[in-house]
Amino acid sequence: MRAGGGAAGAGQARGAAGAGRRRRARGGGRRRAAANARERDRTHSVNAAFGALRRLIPTRPADRRLSKVETLRLASSYISHLANVLLLQ
Repeated sequence: MRAGGGAAGAGQARGAAGAGRRRRARGGGRRRAAANARERDRTHSVNAAFGALRRLIPTRPADRRLSKVETLRLASSYISHLANVLLLQ
């Protein structure tokens, strides 16, 4: 008798939890979509900034597209080089 009562109780508990998930999923879908849109905007903004930085860094060959890591490393190196040029003048 205990096993039968437990099974019915477990079924009810699962049903209640499933209903809660469904309710959250409906409201959460809009929040998730808004969060996804914000993340897309952030990603576009970061990529645009990298694009602008890539255009300022001299590379060989000139048409080579740098990765984000290469861009940051070369930018840091280029800034150090320019600072040294200023110090030597």
